[in-house]
Formats: sequence, C-alpha cells, structure tokens
Amino acid sequence: MNWFGLLVLALLARVISEATARKASPGAAPRPPMLGVGLWNVVVLFVFVPIAILLALALAGGQLWCAVPLAPLALLMAPWPLARHVIIPLGLPRAAYCAAWLSDWTFRADRRGGAALAAAWALCRARKPGAAVEAWVSELIERGGERIGAGPAPSPTSPSAVPLRGAGIAAGAMLAAHRGDVEGARELFDSVASLDERACPREARRIAAGWLAAEAASRGDWAAVSAHACVGGGRALSLLGAIAARLVGEEPAPGALELWLRWLIAPRRRATLPLVRRALAAGAGAPRPEPEAPEPCAAKVAEGDLWSRAVLLHAALLLRPRGQVSGDDLRRLGGAWDAALDDERAQAELRERAASLGASGAQAALGPLARAVEEDLAATLRAARVPREAWDDLGATIGRTHRRLRDELLSEVEIACDALRRRVDERRELPPLSEWREWTALRAQYEAAAVLVGTEFRRLAFPKLHADVCHAAVWLFNTRKERAIANAMFRWLLAEAEALGDSRLTGLQRGNVDCGV
Repeated sequence: MNWFGLLVLALLARVISEATARKASPGAAPRPPMLGVGLWNVVVLFVFVPIAILLALALAGGQLWCAVPLAPLALLMAPWPLARHVIIPLGLPRAAYCAAWLSDWTFRADRRGGAALAAAWALCRARKPGAAVEAWVSELIERGGERIGAGPAPSPTSPSAVPLRGAGIAAGAMLAAHRGDVEGARELFDSVASLDERACPREARRIAAGWLAAEAASRGDWAAVSAHACVGGGRALSLLGAIAARLVGEEPAPGALELWLRWLIAPRRRATLPLVRRALAAGAGAPRPEPEAPEPCAAKVAEGDLWSRAVLLHAALLLRPRGQVSGDDLRRLGGAWDAALDDERAQAELRERAASLGASGAQAALGPLARAVEEDLAATLRAARVPREAWDDLGATIGRTHRRLRDELLSEVEIACDALRRRVDERRELPPLSEWREWTALRAQYEAAAVLVGTEFRRLAFPKLHADVCHAAVWLFNTRKERAIANAMFRWLLAEAEALGDSRLTGLQRGNVDCGV
C-alpha cells in the first residue's frame, strides 16, 4: 500500500472541501460541521484510525519501519493533543500554529483563532523567543491570516476577512499575558465567556478558565478560583478548584484523600504541593470568622471632642490599604462628620475663630471643608471599590458623597459612549480585537460604576449606553461582518434591559440576538 499517496489524497480532499465551502458562502464565518463530522473527520475516523491501529500493532510486534508512517498519522488524527502536550511546552509557536490548524475536532467553530491561540501559548512557553517570532504572532492575532502558505505558517500583510471569534480573543489575551499586561489579559480571558457557544470553541473556554484560575490563585483570590473551576478545564483546574473549596470553606469540601488523588494526577505537582498542604491545614469546614477590629482612634480622642474624632477617623481611613476599607468604616466616618458639622458647640467655635480672623462666618469655612471631605470619600470609594450595598446610609455626608460620585461616573461613561459613537459615525475602523477591547473596557467601566453607585446609576446611564453601543454593534454586524462580537454586545444589552425591566429595549435586543453569529 502506498502510504504517501493515501496521505496526499486525504489532504487534497480536505483542501477541495474547504474551497467549496468558501465558494458557497464567501466572507461568511466558518460553520461547525453538522454533528461535528465533516469530510476530513470522516476520512480520519474511517481511514486513518484503522490504519494507525494496524501500524501500532505491527510496531509492537517488532516492525520498526511502521514508525515512519505512524508519526504523520498521529499528527493528522490527534493534532491538538500533540500541540497541547508536546509542541506548546517546547515553546515552538510556528509548529503549534500548524498543528492546531489541523484540529477540526477541537476548534471547528474557530480554527484560525485556535491556531493563533496555540501560537501565542507556545510563545509564552518559549525560553528565549526571537523578536521576529513575537512580531509574527502579534501580527497573526491582531490582523489575522487567511491560510497556511508554502512555509510553516502564513505571514499576513493585510487585515483578514475572517471574523473574530472566541479562540481569537483568547489568543489576544495570551499575547497580552506574554507582554506582561496581566490586567488586559484578565479582561480578555474573562470576556470569552460572554460569547455565544456557537462562536467559541469549548477548548478556548477551558483555556481561559484555567488561566484565570491560576492568576487568581497567584493573588490569593480563592473565591474567584472556585468560580472559574466550575467551567471545567482539566486536571490542574480541578486541583485548584478543590484547594479553593477548602480554603473558602465551601460545602461539601473535598476530603484529604480526594485532594491528594487530584494532586497525583495533576501536572506540576512540585509547584502545587505547598497549596495542597495549606488546604489540608485549613480543614474542610467553614473558615472561622475574624474578630471585628476595634474602632480606630476611639481611645485617642477626648469625650465629646467631635472635631478631633472626625479628623482622626478621616486620616486613618486615608492611610488604610485599599483592600481593607469596608462599608462600616465609611458609615462610621460619615456619621462622625455629620455629628461634627451639625454640632452647635463646633459651629460656635468656628464663628469665634472666623471673627478673630476677620472672616464672614462659620458657613464660609464649613462649605469648603464639607466638599473636601466628600471628595476624599468619593476617591476612597472608587479606589477601594466598595459596593453600594456595603455603605448605603441616610446620613448627610454619605448622601452628598453618593450624589457626587454618581455624577462623576455618569459623566465619564457618557464621554466614553460619545467617543464610541463618533468613531462609528466617522467609519474609523479598528482591528477586530481592538474593537472588542474597546467594548469590554466600556462595559467594565459601566459595571464597576453600577456596583459603586447602585441601580440608580444603571437607570440613568443605560439609555445612553444602549443607544451608542447598539449603534456600534449593528455597524459591526452588518458592515464589518464581525457577527460574533456584535452578537455578544447584543446579548449583554438584552440582559441589562431585562434586569432594568425595559420591555421596549428588551424586545429590540431579542430580535438582534436572534440574528445569530
């Protein structure tokens, strides 16, 4: 049997099938084959697999020549496992691109994006990547490539007609991680989950969840690790999920035996051993509640000295690390300033002091002081990202701070929406990944502001946001043919409209979502 001729015929059949599909629907996004079985997969399943089994048996029987045809057959039958476990750990971006390109079973919804993801992942694992290779991977992700040329991988020189999909976004996130942009990589990986399943391969979701869980574990955010572990992403993510369950006190938490078994089958056992020991030491029960910290500065202030108490509490809050500011601290400080600003004795002291200095009165001093306090509180809230529910209060100082913060955030979101609308109206196109990053940044800005200020902000900001984002998404869908990312924008707008109870916008976005990907 002529093995080389059989391989050539199979590859020729694959090229013909892809060319026929492109001719039938030019410019359309690649669709997954029906039931996951295309012409190439049929050839692999019913031709290559039986041949590989026979060759493996012959090789086991001592026929060493069978290793020669068996090696390319293994690549053609299981290209992604080979890329995932061999080529990517070796840090070979071009070889990883070529192997992932053949992975119809894995990346059939986004094969080009999957190939780019493999190349970027291998770049992250390379010990000393060359500048030329890094530039090639960057151009491959940011501009895209049409097909594999005569060389091991294409060198794209013009924007690709292939729409951006889930694996391509994960590739951009992996490249950002390689460049040290951890925050950008986190945002891009996190955004993969917002895409429709038809536009995002499962493997891309699993890779994104695994990276997010590992990054959250490096920061000690075990609640986030537990959330990402629910996606399911292999042995390493399973181990991290079990460790997180014990550290955060989830019920039912895995026992010691189960934890050790997960550790044994997971990779990088030496690196994860300290985490396993820490989880075992924490126990399987819920964590013990930490004792409440005493009120700061309370013992340093004389009884009835409201001004000193408010000033010392204010200074202590400004000096506290960002992650240690709570809603109780803000309410306590707001109450202290309310008491000081409303106290008759304090106002009398200010009038006396103003008279001695020749000022017009106490109110002239109280106004700037109150505004300075509100500015400090608003800046602290934004830096610490304290949710609205944690510091909601009816006090005068807190109420004024809330209004100030709401107005600031509304203005910033409106400015960002205006910039997006103006760019779309002027038809200034960005590469697809940059379009997606601009949208995710705007969405993160809106969601962070909604957490800080509450539902009132959402009701005030959403009409403006909806009009401009929907306008951009329609342009991306109809003109740019970036239907996957436009569909994700429609889906988010639909969810927000439903949450706010806007029936008109809900009906509009349901129609947009039904247009597909």
